[in-house]
Amino acid sequence: MRIKKQHPLRSILKNKLLVRATIAAVLAIASGEIFARYYLGLGTPPLSVAHPTIEYMYKPDRDVYRYGHHFVTNQYGMRSVPFDKKKGSNEFRIMVFGDSVINGGSLTDQAELATSIVQEQLAKKLGKKVIVGNISAGSWGPGNWLAYAQEYGFFDPDLVVLVLSSHDYVDNPTFASLNKDTHPTDNPASALTEGIEKYFDNYMSKMAGGTTVIEAFQLPAPKKDKEKEAEEKGLGDLSSFLELAKSNSTDVLVFQHYEQPEIVSGRANGGNQKIKETCEKLGIDVVSLEPYFRKSMQAGANPYRDFIHPNRVGQKLIATAILAKIENR
Repeated sequence: MRIKKQHPLRSILKNKLLVRATIAAVLAIASGEIFARYYLGLGTPPLSVAHPTIEYMYKPDRDVYRYGHHFVTNQYGMRSVPFDKKKGSNEFRIMVFGDSVINGGSLTDQAELATSIVQEQLAKKLGKKVIVGNISAGSWGPGNWLAYAQEYGFFDPDLVVLVLSSHDYVDNPTFASLNKDTHPTDNPASALTEGIEKYFDNYMSKMAGGTTVIEAFQLPAPKKDKEKEAEEKGLGDLSSFLELAKSNSTDVLVFQHYEQPEIVSGRANGGNQKIKETCEKLGIDVVSLEPYFRKSMQAGANPYRDFIHPNRVGQKLIATAILAKIENR
């Protein structure tokens, strides 16, 4: 049987097509990676680390850009620039504790944080070095703040500030495994693969009626039979944290953040009053952020990114409230 030989020209053309297809695929992948990394800002998420008593915190010593926003964590896992543990002789220090409201997350640039604004403006006003530590993480509550303070201390502050919302009085640590979508512990293999996984999986989950990445941030209400237990735990930890802060700082202030529905309805949620009563029992001043946010909304400047988190306008309002209280003390 005679074997039909392939024409040399056909073989050359076939090889050329294969080479061109390979080059095109490589260029497409490379272009996708560049687009995902430098245009979408993927590939370098702020990382979290589990902790035996704090529950979790941001991984220390990170300096990344996410969605085009600068995100820095110092050697103590704060969303702040690095600084020495001991205060300098001509220095004013504020340690601000909170959750995602004060942290800002990946959608808030480092320079737009309330803590960054306070640090810059107060330094100009006082004419000396000012350090403002941003000790926070998404869904932190009283138990997390207390454990962090017990682990790291208060860093020799002149003032401790706590910013919290009505629901935070029952936001207790669960020590569950960290969700890689909301609290990644490692960098993704590439920006392109992260984009495919994050957006495609989120879209498919939404279409299927599942939980999306955004919804995973929302705090579930405690079960009815656990409400009293959760309240006692949360308010107890809050009281312990504030007492510890008072013993380690010259001054302590608490700022109550309001969710957008609370302002629209004119009614604060139940936790608001319980938090206020806990603070007043300890002789700690409580400042409402409601007037600042309400006036901004009335003026047509929306201070919210969603129903709870402040955008850059909201961060400025929090900074304004903190600075105003400092100036009046």
